[in-house]
Amino acid sequence: MNYQYRNGELYCEDVPLATIAREVGTPTYVYSLDEVERRARAYLDAFPGALIAYALKANFNLAILRHLASLGVGADVVSGGELWRALQAGVPPQKIVVNGNGKTPAELAYALDTGVLCINVDSAEELALVSDLARARGIVAPVAFRVNPHIDAQTHHHITTGLKESKFGVPIDEAGALYEAARKLDTVRITGIHCHIGSQITRPGPMLEAAQSIKRFALDLQKSGINLPLINLGGGLGIPYRDENPMSPQEWAAAVREAFGGESLHGARLALEPGRSMVAPSGVLLATTTHVKRTGYKTFVVVDAGMNDLLRPALYDAWHEVRPLRDGPAAMTANVVGPICESSDTLAKDRDLPAMQRGDALAIMDAGAYGMAMASRYNQQPLPAEVVVQGNAWRVATKRETYEQMAARELE
Repeated sequence: MNYQYRNGELYCEDVPLATIAREVGTPTYVYSLDEVERRARAYLDAFPGALIAYALKANFNLAILRHLASLGVGADVVSGGELWRALQAGVPPQKIVVNGNGKTPAELAYALDTGVLCINVDSAEELALVSDLARARGIVAPVAFRVNPHIDAQTHHHITTGLKESKFGVPIDEAGALYEAARKLDTVRITGIHCHIGSQITRPGPMLEAAQSIKRFALDLQKSGINLPLINLGGGLGIPYRDENPMSPQEWAAAVREAFGGESLHGARLALEPGRSMVAPSGVLLATTTHVKRTGYKTFVVVDAGMNDLLRPALYDAWHEVRPLRDGPAAMTANVVGPICESSDTLAKDRDLPAMQRGDALAIMDAGAYGMAMASRYNQQPLPAEVVVQGNAWRVATKRETYEQMAARELE
């Protein structure tokens, strides 16, 4: 692991986190590039020949994106901004897949003009829009359809995306007609199929079921003369925030081989869109104690990071381990809370901690995914800094926002 105590002091790789907290200040996100690389290589090794398209929604830090691009990892993007970042990071357009259920005409035009590998169409209405945009440009648009197989991912309901009532994708029993409609258009080229049933999936059953469902559907299309060069099974593999036991990439690869074994799909290439499982354990959020508040009912460790910096606990009731930067025996049980004027601004509940005092720093673990990506300026709190670490070297990748920068876009 890339976060360990040495002589009672918490390190990221070979850098004491206390050094970063002291020199950069807090709140600050810290990412281990070696951990990102280790996890990326696990996917590349488990799925040789597949397109590993990292899901930028999890963490769009340019330093991380550039590192992944240097390893040959592609990108799954869901907005024009994410597409721009992927290109800025050096991801080739032919390794970029465009997703999302609400792509604007401008975003679709940007994707077509860029020459991305595939646009995963989410509805019949979007197919018509893509077709019109392609005709206006005199090009043929590469499209797949996001197919909704009505499978329960058995995860938090906010991040379950594969049920029939979801806003995402085309119901699988309606998708065949859309493929037939697309085949008749001279403005689109069918490049594959896409499926993504949810995030933080910790049980193998739903992912295996989704793969089997997509295989059966792809074989039916093949019998009707529609071959799929790319089969995109999406992402969603979870991590052990607490006591979960999700599959590893190698175990997922074995499940996919089981699902697809024996029946030919004419050499279709596999694509995957891992996000959380590639970056979440690489990152921590550093925070400093402003004071310890004791009432007759509760003890609160109040820190300078809040739900504006890390929304997951407030949004999903998510559990993140909390580690003090200086280890010590447990001396108090407390809620770790932020400065935001919301009762939901609680980062951790009932945690056993050393005797915390004003100025003591701590790390909120496994915060590399959906941390900075979901951060806001609520209560006019500036966005935090970001630091990347590799070995014994570290650098600021994103400066802390200033008050002036928060107001810079406003017209007086």
